[in-house]
Amino acid sequence: MNTNLDIILISNNCTIREVLEKLNIGAKGIVLVVDGNKKLIGTITDGDVRRALLKGYSIDDKIEDIVQKNPVFVLKGTDREKIKDIFIKKAVKQIPVVDENGIVVDLIGINDMLIPIGKENPVVIMAGGLGTRLQDLTKEVPKPMLKVGQEPLLYHIINNFKHHGYNKFFITVNYKAEIIENYFQDGHAYGVRISYIREKERLGTAGGIKLAGEYLNKPFFVINGDIFTNLNVDNMMKYHLDNKFDMTIAVRIYTYEIPYGVIETKGNEVKNIKEKPVSEYLINGGIYCLNPEVVKLIPEGKYYEITDLISSCIQRGLKVGYYEIKDYWIDIGRMEDYHKVNNDIREIAAISKEGD
Repeated sequence: MNTNLDIILISNNCTIREVLEKLNIGAKGIVLVVDGNKKLIGTITDGDVRRALLKGYSIDDKIEDIVQKNPVFVLKGTDREKIKDIFIKKAVKQIPVVDENGIVVDLIGINDMLIPIGKENPVVIMAGGLGTRLQDLTKEVPKPMLKVGQEPLLYHIINNFKHHGYNKFFITVNYKAEIIENYFQDGHAYGVRISYIREKERLGTAGGIKLAGEYLNKPFFVINGDIFTNLNVDNMMKYHLDNKFDMTIAVRIYTYEIPYGVIETKGNEVKNIKEKPVSEYLINGGIYCLNPEVVKLIPEGKYYEITDLISSCIQRGLKVGYYEIKDYWIDIGRMEDYHKVNNDIREIAAISKEGD
C-alpha cells in the first residue's frame, strides 16, 4: 500500500492526546506504536482510546496502559492470499507490515485486499497549485477540484489511469488540500489507492516528487493536476520502456499561423512572399514518464520546476524522449480553456447517448 508512515507512527512515551491528534491526521482508525528505531511495539485504535476515556483515563495520561502489545502483523513480502486469510481469521481491519528486524514498513487495510493489484507503475498527480489565472473559480476550491461535466477534474485524471490498469496514486497537495483529501480520502471508493504528499510550502512541479521518492521504485507517471485528456497512458509507458528513456515528455503539436504575408529578403531585395505561413511547434503536455533514478536529481526541500529537471537530465547526458499526444488533451490554465472543456465534454456525452 505504501502508506505515509509519518502520520500513523507514534512513540511509546506519548499521551492519549497525541494519539488522538495522530488518529485525526492519519484517518486510518489506528496508530502504530514504535520505538526510536521504528520497531513495532504495539497498536492503538480509536476504539482503544474510547474505552480508555470511558474508564476514566485523561487525554493527558501516557498511553502505556492502552497499547495492544501483541498486535497482528505480517512480514514484508507475505503472499497476498495469506494476508487475506489473516484478515478473515483475526477479524481485524488493519495489519502492520514489518521487515525482518520488526521495523514498520507499511500498513495494509482490509479494503486494500478488495482493490485489484493493478500495474506496478505509480502515478504522481501535481495538485498543489493556486490556479490564479482562473480568478474567482479557484477562490473556494483548488483547480483540480473544478467540475468538468459532473465530476471534478481530478476524478477524470484518476479515472483515465484506472481505465488503463494503474491504481496507485500519490497526490501532491498544498492549496486547500483538505478539500481534495476529504473528497477522495484513500481512494477505495473509486477503486484505487491514494496517498497524499503534503507540501508544507510550495515546491514547484518537480519539488513535490522528491517527497514521495522512497515509494517511487518503478518507472512512474507525473501529471499536472490541470490536464484533461483521454490519452492512452499505457501506450505512453510502453513507449518509454521500449525506447529505454530515462524521461519521456508527452508533447502536443501546436500550430501558429502568422496573420500577415511574410516577406523574405536578401540584402535590400524582396525574394519571396509567403501569405499567412503556419509554423509547427511541439509543446509540453504536462504528462511525463520517469525512471526512479531521475528523482535523485531533484534537490531536497527546494522549489524546483519540472523544466529544471528536464534541463538537468539533458545536461547529464540522460536519455530524454518525447511522446506525441494524439488523443483529446487540454491544459485548463485559462477561463476560456475551462469553458471549452465543459462544452466539449457535453458534446462527447451527447454523441455517446445518440449511439446507445
